[in-house]
Amino acid sequence: MDSLGTWPRPLPPDERDFDAQVVRRLRAGEDDADRPPPRERAGAWLLLVIPLLAAVAVVLLWQQWSRSGSTWFLVLVAGVLVGAALWWAGRLRRTLGSVRALLGRRLADVVDHGVGVVQELTLEPAGDEADADSAGRVRARLDLSVNPVRGSRFRTVVEAVYESDAALLLEVGSHGPVRFLRHDPEGTTVVDTRLSEEQVRQVYRAVALN
Repeated sequence: MDSLGTWPRPLPPDERDFDAQVVRRLRAGEDDADRPPPRERAGAWLLLVIPLLAAVAVVLLWQQWSRSGSTWFLVLVAGVLVGAALWWAGRLRRTLGSVRALLGRRLADVVDHGVGVVQELTLEPAGDEADADSAGRVRARLDLSVNPVRGSRFRTVVEAVYESDAALLLEVGSHGPVRFLRHDPEGTTVVDTRLSEEQVRQVYRAVALN
C-alpha cells in the first residue's frame, strides 16, 4: 500500500484489449475539429521541406567554393547548416507539443479514472495448481462501487491476479484507482496499475471534488 492506503497493486495484467478499445474509440471520434489548423499542418510539412532545401543549398555553395576557393562560401555553408538545424529542432518541439496536447484532449474524452471501493470479494487460485507460472498467485473477483472523477457513481465487477501475500491485504472497504472507457464504464473498468503515486493522488483529489 502507498501513503493513501490504497489496495495492494496486482500483477501487471494483459491490457492489449483495453488499449485496442481506446484506439478504436479515438478513431471513431475523429472529426475536422480534431485536426490541427492549417498553419500547424504547414509547419509539419516544413519539417521535411527545410532539410531538403538546406541540403540543396549546401551542395550548391560547396560547388561554388570548390571553383573559387573563397572561404565565404564555407561560412555560408556553416550558416545554412546551423540555421536549418536550429529551426528544425524548434519546429519539431512545437509540433510534438501540439500533438501531445491534442492526444491528451482526445484521451480525456475516451478514458477516465476513478476510485473503486470493494463491496464484495472472492479469492481463488489463479490457473492450474500444476502450472509453475501461476503457483502462489490468487485471482480476485472484486465487486466495486466506483466514484469517477467525472459523472455519477456506478457498480461493476473486475478481476485481477495477485501474489498470495498481497491478496491477503484485500478486504471489503479496500480502495484504489481504476480506469475505464467513458462510453461503457461498467463494462470496461480495470484496476489501474499504470499511474504513479502522484497521479493516484490527483485522481483522489478529483474524485473528492466531483
